[in-house]
Amino acid sequence: GRKVHSPAEASLLNIADRTEGQGRDCQPNLALSMALGVSQLARRYRCGCISNTTQHLYEFSSEYPEFCSKTKALAAIPPPVPPSATESLDLGCGSCGTPLHDQGGPVEILPFLYLGSAYHAARRDMLDALGITALLNVSSDCPNHFEGHYQYKCIPVEDNHKADISSWFMEAIEYIDAVKDCRGRVLVHCQAGISRSATICLAYLMMKKRVRLEEAFEFVKQRRSIISPNFSFMGQLLQFESQVLATSCAAEAASPSGPLRERGKATPTPTSQFVFSFPVSVGVHSAPSSLPYLHSPITTSPSC
Repeated sequence: GRKVHSPAEASLLNIADRTEGQGRDCQPNLALSMALGVSQLARRYRCGCISNTTQHLYEFSSEYPEFCSKTKALAAIPPPVPPSATESLDLGCGSCGTPLHDQGGPVEILPFLYLGSAYHAARRDMLDALGITALLNVSSDCPNHFEGHYQYKCIPVEDNHKADISSWFMEAIEYIDAVKDCRGRVLVHCQAGISRSATICLAYLMMKKRVRLEEAFEFVKQRRSIISPNFSFMGQLLQFESQVLATSCAAEAASPSGPLRERGKATPTPTSQFVFSFPVSVGVHSAPSSLPYLHSPITTSPSC
């Protein structure tokens, strides 16, 4: 019984193996980000937690051919269809011609934090209806349409595997907190609201709620199912996770209650495993099964 992998999964695993062996020969941070990202996404592919796998796989192989080999599994995957051919097929509905990532409106991540696309950012009626007061534009080419009406901040990052988005994490987090402190609401967007802006929202949740990437990812995906940060962004998020957890452990060790817990004199351990419960602005429905995520707060992971 040797396990038979699907073509896309086999290619992901092949890239992961080659990255692990060759990562020592390239820039350390980039190699680590790629290795972490590929490993995480290969695992997510097994459980069906990610979308656009084929597109990202071809993007990765074109950016980093030295980490890829032409295997039968890779050759078996057809090249991605050009966007023009998919506009009314798998990126949108044939009747309205609207791409999937532009359908509906921005989604609420937290009562003051929304995630959407450039199309949503260009719809003033949507922004006003949600009470948006500020926008975080995570792109280098999406225009700021209403600079006289909303507050704007731009993070000029491209959606490719060479972009260092992690260097903007703290600045983005501080901007979101500044809007929150002014009782405002911020829309984080890029072109499609799938990779760059989703990465920023994930980093915010990890930092402010002290949760792991996997928990933050599932939380956001429940609200915007098409999110799919690229390989490198996932690797950078995993590195950020280790930094966040290390900071949490250091703070806990330095707190007065740290030694008390070790001596067994601290307050009783809460019976609930849930430490953080993310609030939402919509009301709780009478049928929990209809919106289960409203009753499923993100939990902290034992890391210290």
